Amino acid sequence: MSTRMRTTVTLPADLLAHVRAVAPGGNLSAYIEHALRAQQLRDAAPAVRAWREQAANDTEEFADIFGEDVA
Repeated sequence: MSTRMRTTVTLPADLLAHVRAVAPGGNLSAYIEHALRAQQLRDAAPAVRAWREQAANDTEEFADIFGEDVA
């Protein structure tokens, strides 16, 4: 488990009211962590896409590494 750190954020009142209303068990930290993790994945998507495009061109190298047909 990663180290937890306390922080302060300022949110618009309507957004905070929504989060408080829908957060499971009223756990704002868990709700916000889930939202931030999802955004982290979206932020990484371009790099993953670029890696996959490059990897598609490297099937011969993968075959050498894994010793099987990977195409």
